[in-house]
Amino acid sequence: MPSETFFRLPQSKQERIVEAIKNEISQSAFDSFSIGPIIRQCGISRGSFYQYFQNKEDIYLYLISDYQSHILEHGRESIRKNGGNFFATFDDTFRFAVRMLCYKDSKAFRHNLFCNTRLYEMLWRRDKFFKEDREKLERLNEVINTDLLRVDSIEELGVLMDICLVTAMKDAAGIFMADDSEQTVLSHFLPKLELLKKKYQKAA
Repeated sequence: MPSETFFRLPQSKQERIVEAIKNEISQSAFDSFSIGPIIRQCGISRGSFYQYFQNKEDIYLYLISDYQSHILEHGRESIRKNGGNFFATFDDTFRFAVRMLCYKDSKAFRHNLFCNTRLYEMLWRRDKFFKEDREKLERLNEVINTDLLRVDSIEELGVLMDICLVTAMKDAAGIFMADDSEQTVLSHFLPKLELLKKKYQKAA
């Protein structure tokens, strides 16, 4: 993740650096990623760049976390709008996430960022990264209206959330692995969510 030095930069300079990073990722796989084109495009020194990011792992994790933060923020707003309804929120947030994954940034950038086995190795090694992600999800669980669900405990709610997340991530991966369209991904996942809804949501 970026250092505090990066976040103290003027917003315009942060955006210029991130745009240059995305341009490089759009053109290069993880193993061939280089900061040379980035520092030339931004007119900064190599030493300055390493004051912002320790290495390319930091860069990739930051870009992934940007996608995650947008999805989680949408989820928080959706829970509020849907009165804590788990399935309505998951449906709405999945649609938002798929739309973003299909259209945010260039196709080449998204492919090189997500179709990267090294990235997932990094994520597994970064326990803190997963811990923070899990804590954010648990905070969402706290505002879910369990009176609408057939679950007996917060632990069972967590299991239901895990089932939905794993299934959602598998189907969303088709965007990058098989060039699936937004509609194709939705047609794969939403029937599964509906089946879970029949099992776990109480009748109105």
